Amino acid sequence: MTQPVPDDNIVSQQQLKSLGIELPDDQLQALLRHVNERISTLISEEIVDSLDGQQIEQFVAMQQNNASPQEMEQWLQQQVPEYSQIIEDNVAIVLGEVVEDIDNLAPNDPEDSK
Repeated sequence: MTQPVPDDNIVSQQQLKSLGIELPDDQLQALLRHVNERISTLISEEIVDSLDGQQIEQFVAMQQNNASPQEMEQWLQQQVPEYSQIIEDNVAIVLGEVVEDIDNLAPNDPEDSK
C-alpha cells in the first residue's frame, strides 16, 4: 500500500528557510527530502491506524484501480474526519524536531571554534 498522504512535498524549501535553516543547496535538498519522507511516514501510520479493515481494503482497491491522488485524498477526508489535523500535527512535530536540531544542521564555522 502506498502512503495515504496528500503530497510528497508537504514542506517546501522556503518553509525550511523561514525557520532559519541556511544550508548549501545540496544539503538543503537532502534535508527537505528527509523531512517530507518523515512527515509522510508519520501521517500514513496515523491514518492507517484510524482506518478499520474494510476501509483499508477500500483504500487498497482504489490504489490498485489507479485512482487519482485527488480521489484518494477526497476519500481519506471523508473516512478520516481528523485528516487535516493529522497532517498539520505531524508537520508541526517534524518541523519542531528540525528546529531543535538546527545547531547540528548548520555548517561548521571555523570562527566558532576560536
